[in-house]
Amino acid sequence: TVRAITLGDDGRPHEVRCERGGETRSLRARWLVDASGRAGLLKRQLGLSEDNDHAICAAWFWLDAKLELDAWGSPAWRAACEPRERWRSTNHLCGPGYWVWMIPLAGGAHSVGIVADPGAHPIESFNTFERALEWLHAHQPALANAVDMHRDRLLDFAFLKRVSYGCKQVFSAERWALTGEAGAFLDPFYSPGSDFIAMGNRYIVELIARDLDRQPLAAHAEIFNGLYFSFYRNMLSLYRGQYALFGNARVMPVKVTWDYTYYWGVLCALGIGGRLTDLSLLSELRPRLEAAQALNLVMQQFFRDWDVAGGCANPAVFLDQQELDWFAQLNANLHDRLDDAAARARLRENIELLHALAGSIADRASAECPGLDVSALREAAGGREKPVLFGSPVGRLHAGSCKCDSAHAAIHTDHLSIDV
Repeated sequence: TVRAITLGDDGRPHEVRCERGGETRSLRARWLVDASGRAGLLKRQLGLSEDNDHAICAAWFWLDAKLELDAWGSPAWRAACEPRERWRSTNHLCGPGYWVWMIPLAGGAHSVGIVADPGAHPIESFNTFERALEWLHAHQPALANAVDMHRDRLLDFAFLKRVSYGCKQVFSAERWALTGEAGAFLDPFYSPGSDFIAMGNRYIVELIARDLDRQPLAAHAEIFNGLYFSFYRNMLSLYRGQYALFGNARVMPVKVTWDYTYYWGVLCALGIGGRLTDLSLLSELRPRLEAAQALNLVMQQFFRDWDVAGGCANPAVFLDQQELDWFAQLNANLHDRLDDAAARARLRENIELLHALAGSIADRASAECPGLDVSALREAAGGREKPVLFGSPVGRLHAGSCKCDSAHAAIHTDHLSIDV
C-alpha cells in the first residue's frame, strides 16, 4: 500500500513510501510511473483530474456458467454464423442509451456488463445483482432469462457511478508519468483502454530512453502530451453524446463501420505501424491528420442528427462486414511492414478513404431520409469521388465471420449484434 509520494526536483530521485505486511519502507528512483489504475494516486496529489463531460455508469457481474446465446433468435439468425459459436466472442447488445457486453472467460465463466447514460438509465436501477437482473428483464429479456437459469452461480458483482474521466497531463519532463487508468479513461465500448495503455507506454519509454541518453525532455514531453490528448479527444467524440443512438438499428451499424474505419485507418496505422513517435511523419502529414479529425467530429454530429431525424423503416437484415471488401482489406493491412515512404502513402490513402466513406454515407442517408440535412457532411467530405461503399442494406448488423488480424479488434469485431 502506497502511503506517500515525494517527487524529487532538480534531478533528485523520487521517493515512494509504502507498507507491506506491517513493514514500512521507502523506494527511490529517477523515474516514477503511476500505474495505480482508478486510484490515480499521483493525479490526485497533483490536482490533475479533469471532467470530460462524458457521464456514463456501469455494472457488471461474473457467472460461473456458459451463456448459450447461440440458441437465441430465429433459425435464420442462428444459421448466419458458421460454426454456431457466437458465445466464444465478445457480444454487444445495444439499445437506446445503453449497451450490454457478454464476454466468455478462460475459466468457463461469463462476464456480463451494463454500460449506460445515467440520464436514460440511472445507476440506481441496476447497481445490485437483483436490480441488474430486473433491468435486463425489461431491456434484454433473452439475456435475463439465461442469467436467471444460473443466478445461483454468481461469482462477483461491481458497479461504477462514473466510468469515464479526463486528465490535464500524463507526461512530465520532471521524470514522472501516468499510464492507463491512472490518467484518463474513455469508454469500455471498443475497449480503447488497451490502446491508450499501449500508446501511453510508448511515449513513456521514449521519454525514459531520451533521459538515459542525457537528452533534454521538455520539448518532447510537451509534444507527447499534445499528441496523446489529441488522440484522446478525437476518440472521445465517438462516445460523448452518442449513447442515445445506440438503439437506432439504422444509424448504429453505419457508425460502427465508420468508427472502425477511422480507428484502423489512422490510430492503428500510427500505433501498430510504430509511428506514434515519428515526429517527422506527424509534422509532414499534420494537415491531413487534422482534416481527418475534423471530419470525424462532423461525422459524429451527423450520426446524432440522423438519429433524431428517424422516420426510416428498418427491415431486419444480416450484414457481414467481410462482404465490404474495402473494409476487410483495411483490417488485413494492419500488420503490413512499411518503410517510411510506404507508411506515409498508406496514411494518405486511408484518409482519402475516410473522405470517400463520408460522402457515401451522406448519399445513403440522404436517399433514406430526404429531410435530413447532409450539407455539412458533404462539405467536410470535400467533394471526393464517392464510390458505393455500402453494397448491402444498412440495417441490423451482425459481423458473423469477420476474421481480424489486430489483437484488439479480433475480440470485438468477430461478432457484433445490434439489437432492436
